[in-house]
Amino acid sequence: MMKSFEGKRVLVTGGSRGIGRATVEAFREAGARVAVNGRTAESTAEGIVALGDDGLIAAPGDIGTVAGCEAAVGAALDAFGGLDVLVNSAGVAKARSVETCDEAFWDEVIDINLKGTFFCIRAAAAALRESRGSIVNVASTSGLTGDANLSTYCASKGGVVLLTKALSAEFAPEVRINCVCPGWVDTDMAKVYVNRSDDPAAARAEIDADSPMGRIARPDEIAASILYLASKAAGIVTGVVLPIDGGSMASG
Repeated sequence: MMKSFEGKRVLVTGGSRGIGRATVEAFREAGARVAVNGRTAESTAEGIVALGDDGLIAAPGDIGTVAGCEAAVGAALDAFGGLDVLVNSAGVAKARSVETCDEAFWDEVIDINLKGTFFCIRAAAAALRESRGSIVNVASTSGLTGDANLSTYCASKGGVVLLTKALSAEFAPEVRINCVCPGWVDTDMAKVYVNRSDDPAAARAEIDADSPMGRIARPDEIAASILYLASKAAGIVTGVVLPIDGGSMASG
């Protein structure tokens, strides 16, 4: 891979697993200096070991809290002396009906997915304005359309979509802000859903068939789109909401 991010300073929240982990790997291969966020110091350290270390910076912090957002961004700034790219990938996907959704469930999903995205951006704003950097948020196709028993998740990711659009106007022209909206992705979240089904093979076949492309996305495919949006090649691109779902939404 070309070293298109040689020397760039990148923070990836939720970088120890799933889409976040694939994004860390992609930025590292492209020459970036990368800070990895996990919820705790222990989980972050474990994630970095699994990634092969190679100069990665630990930036632990619970993204569901303002203090955790500030700690994660602060660790990256302390290590790098600035920041060029922020990827807000930390997230949680949980399903409940309205009747079974209590305040604690609502707060957990909204705090991690939406509040965390906002306050990580706020913590990194000055550094990114100085570097004329870029932000890529990870939303979901569930932030663009409704899904039964996912109302809280849909609300959180729909919030990320409109947050991206609002802040792209507020931060222009110094900072570009875009977001990706993955559909099903072959991560632990998808595996948990499949394995909890009465017929895991049928459940996997069903979600593969939901895509006109005949399969769900790989984490590295989402990471590639994130890198494009953060790159110089997308220098005029801001406020974009990019579905990555194998054509599911296009076909209704």
